[in-house]
Amino acid sequence: MNESLAIREHEELTGLTPDEQRDLEKFALENQADEQDNYRPVLRLSNGKLIAQNYVGIIETRKGTVLEILPKVDVVKDEDKEKTKTKQCFFEMLRDWRGFKSLAQFNASHINAVRRFDMLEVFVHLFLNNLVLLTQRGLARHYQSQEDNQPYLRGRILFPQHIRENVANRARFYVGYDEFNANRPANRLIHSTIHKLMGFVRQPRNQQLLHQLRIGFSDIPQSAPAHLESDWVQYRVNRSDRLMQHYDEVMQWVGLFLFNHGLTTFAGKYVNRTLLFPMWEVFEDFVAASFRRYAQRFSVRKQGPQEPLASIDGKGVFYMKPDISLMSDRMSDRKPEFILDTKWKRINGEGSDPKHGINQADMYQLFAYGKKYGCKQVALIYPKSEQFQKMLRYKFDEELSLSCFPFDVTRPQGSVAEILNHLQNKPIEVIQSLIVA
Repeated sequence: MNESLAIREHEELTGLTPDEQRDLEKFALENQADEQDNYRPVLRLSNGKLIAQNYVGIIETRKGTVLEILPKVDVVKDEDKEKTKTKQCFFEMLRDWRGFKSLAQFNASHINAVRRFDMLEVFVHLFLNNLVLLTQRGLARHYQSQEDNQPYLRGRILFPQHIRENVANRARFYVGYDEFNANRPANRLIHSTIHKLMGFVRQPRNQQLLHQLRIGFSDIPQSAPAHLESDWVQYRVNRSDRLMQHYDEVMQWVGLFLFNHGLTTFAGKYVNRTLLFPMWEVFEDFVAASFRRYAQRFSVRKQGPQEPLASIDGKGVFYMKPDISLMSDRMSDRKPEFILDTKWKRINGEGSDPKHGINQADMYQLFAYGKKYGCKQVALIYPKSEQFQKMLRYKFDEELSLSCFPFDVTRPQGSVAEILNHLQNKPIEVIQSLIVA
């Protein structure tokens, strides 16, 4: 069984062999920026130590060791329960992440059932559950032209081939016929995924499901290695076919396991596989979804409304896109009443430093938002931690103030209520009446 090591964000990777250490150092140096060339390293190399950053998920080394990187959230004091609770909290947040829509069905019962699985086994389990549901609904089939030299007449005789093959054997017929079968690109790709997963899945329930599904797909060939990409392209071309409409969720997992589609792509030369999620996006999407669920009298806009910061020759430039805008029905011009910006960063609300670890550039950004959109209050939202338990309030001028709020990811409904309470300066009883039950 492959070894599994669990750490949290910003902790050092330990327990590695010298070869794994060297491989991951090279992996870290090759992956220090995202697709927009922002400096967002997967792992940071400092004085010979490898330190996890803000990507959460799994990295499997070439030796087969699985590194689980968990989010740094303060959930429980009990160390024995911390890993399970942290993982459960992360999965609940992940349901709202923009990058992988199949995770939206990851409900509370699913999370409770797999909370003690290794993280990779959890994602495999979700894929297998989706695939079982797909097979119960029926695999998509189509007519496929076949040719064969058979001992009985079927379809139509192909006379040139029949004469060439059977001139001395009149008991056989070279025929062409159309066969209705499941040998389609999507099904071949699914079979390839099952075969790939069987090489590293260790959780007994997952192994059992894989074995059952492999039998169910035994009559369908796998995609040949040289044809994986062309089969994927062909599936994408045919996905509008009404027979394929129930394949979308399963094929997202196939794209992930075969091609690493849907997650941030990292160089795999020095590792077997990675499934990593950018926590700053996960947190932003989770907070926005929480306001949509629980802030009844506000409509929530993500990454908008967009407004130009400046203009040149009458044309707007440097467009601003607030993370989260709370739009009130009573605002006739549909301007945001409050603008919220999320930061997946631990700040110290108790220290003597009046900046409390807040980035000055973030303050400039929120000041610009407040002035441009005409808000009286803007807010920065950080994850709640042992060092950040209470709101901080800064005043820009007589017309605009900024609040920094701790958001408890283990109780999002309560956090939304508390934030609205402070923003609207209303008693908590009034705010609770605005929260969806």
